[in-house]
Amino acid sequence: MGDGFDGPLPAGPGPALEWTPLLEDPLHVVLPPGHRLADRAALDLTELAAEPWVLGCLKTEAYLRRYAERAGFDPEIRGTTTDYFFARSLVAAGAGISLISSIALAPEIPGLRTVPIKSPAPSRHIGVAAISRGDRPHVTTFIHALRDLAVQHNGHRSATGLRPNADGADVS
Repeated sequence: MGDGFDGPLPAGPGPALEWTPLLEDPLHVVLPPGHRLADRAALDLTELAAEPWVLGCLKTEAYLRRYAERAGFDPEIRGTTTDYFFARSLVAAGAGISLISSIALAPEIPGLRTVPIKSPAPSRHIGVAAISRGDRPHVTTFIHALRDLAVQHNGHRSATGLRPNADGADVS
């Protein structure tokens, strides 16, 4: 496992990897207080084409550029940081709007409005990649612990739609 892995699992020579999905982490638009679209239940990305953006990481910039291209615009990115909280602070100060993953929306900053993006919406898929090597109880225990945490975070549903039961088996 590594921090920041983003892409398909490696294939080819070497041990096979097994992917265990934990949760889906949708990205939301974060708007400053009083923004003209702050009262909306959801936004189409095209409605944000003329907005300046401040982003919390380079990967978020890649998501925004990919989805903005599909929506037919090139986003004006005023700044990129490596800290989602700082990016949200810049939004609160009026520097622009931001695209932040749901997992990075805490702690709350008073006055900011978080709005989901209408489909097709950018989302991260968080999981565990482990080497497939027979019975390894310590790895299984660790993955089950991560799954339990994901279920707690994701409103009692994992990305697979299953909940682990007391002994770690999946139940619907």
